[in-house]
Amino acid sequence: MKNLHATVLRFIKEQSLVMARDRVLVACSGGVDSVALLYFMATHQRELGIEVGAVHIDHMLRGEESVEDGLFVEQLCKTLGVPFFGRNVPVPQLLKEEGGNVQDVCRTGRYALFTELMQGESYNTLATAHHAEDQLETILMQVAKGRKPVGMPVKREMGGGMLIRPFLSVMKESLYAYTVEHQLQYREDPSNESDAYMRNRIRHHLLPFVLEENPAAAKNAVKISGWLQEDEDLLSELAVEQYERIVDFSEEGIVSLEKELFSRIHPALQRRVITLVLRYIYDGESLPVPYNSTLINELLFHVSEQSGNVSISLPRGYQLLREYDQLTFVRDPKQSDEVLRKRLPKRVWTDIGNGLSLFWTDVEDATEALRMDADDIFYVDLPDSAFPLSVRRREEGDRILLPGMSHAKRLSRLFIDEKVPMTERDRLPVIVTAQDRVCAIPGLRYGVAFTRNRTERSNYIVSLRKF
Repeated sequence: MKNLHATVLRFIKEQSLVMARDRVLVACSGGVDSVALLYFMATHQRELGIEVGAVHIDHMLRGEESVEDGLFVEQLCKTLGVPFFGRNVPVPQLLKEEGGNVQDVCRTGRYALFTELMQGESYNTLATAHHAEDQLETILMQVAKGRKPVGMPVKREMGGGMLIRPFLSVMKESLYAYTVEHQLQYREDPSNESDAYMRNRIRHHLLPFVLEENPAAAKNAVKISGWLQEDEDLLSELAVEQYERIVDFSEEGIVSLEKELFSRIHPALQRRVITLVLRYIYDGESLPVPYNSTLINELLFHVSEQSGNVSISLPRGYQLLREYDQLTFVRDPKQSDEVLRKRLPKRVWTDIGNGLSLFWTDVEDATEALRMDADDIFYVDLPDSAFPLSVRRREEGDRILLPGMSHAKRLSRLFIDEKVPMTERDRLPVIVTAQDRVCAIPGLRYGVAFTRNRTERSNYIVSLRKF
């Protein structure tokens, strides 16, 4: 199609997506979008002055069918005369071992392989086949999740190079027409028809309504998201300027700023300056701070108060102190590194933090006095190899297998579902086995090994006491 040809080449030029001598790796699933992109990039190599290769990732979710997808892409690459790279992500195995969301596991594994391949084969650019409707879907998803509706960037840094989206300005119907014109075959992934995923539900039920109301809505989304991303870049630059102007650092690395200077800058910049401060104080920690709008809003509220002093607890044992007109971010002395991890000795009441103490022993050794002295009691079915138990705070990637669930659940997701305040999430004690597997979050949720009624397999008893 001449229109698609001209539109995409103009878009590539306007957005500076590729430069002469770039080595571009096209992510090709075998579907209509990525087949069209691979064909377009391969047949325009000379015009664009680039080298093109293709990568296909098999997530191993559809057995022989997904294997055939890879063989199809490999054959297409032979026809086009471009290098082919096939890689596998054992998603079923990863889900079994680690749990998690299928789409998240697929995406994480896929992009890890993209990065590895780019670096190993000296490709400096990864091209994906996202189109205009994909951008509109992304914006609608971001709105639904309470995020900034800025969509996907046309290009971004990745794997030491760039990720680009050359088709972001075209509609999917144009891609179908393009494959027909050039007699291109493609594969259909049946999972695209499932309403199990949020993106598919939006695609099947919401997007048709929006496009019926305004056929230009998807292309408008591309333009608006581009403007919003430019605005965001500008605001970020201005925030850095204010951050460097009003934030002070002591020799010990303590961060402080004057409340009056901070209050003079625009609220849009205040939010970003606070974010920059949080990024600074958590740099180098083993766990990144999971801050979001809730925490930012709480900080801004207390900062804007006109009278009195205040102390605000932050994740990872930090505090914001407001004393007179000075704002200071410091470590909470009550949250020293010494209590970040502690073994739980048998038959001893141990302070585990958050106003709780814990005692555990063999079921046969549990006395009636112990039961009377406890605020809560659990019977535990864990092998001897799981002991000694320890208490620590949550760490990135932590999961817990809850009763009635077939896969372990991320603690980050659990805290959201349980509506745990952001400032409390990193203060909650987490009980882990000798293998560092989370088995309980006392006072919140307990894993499958914990029951309130004794069973034949109950070999230990855990008592909790509030103080």
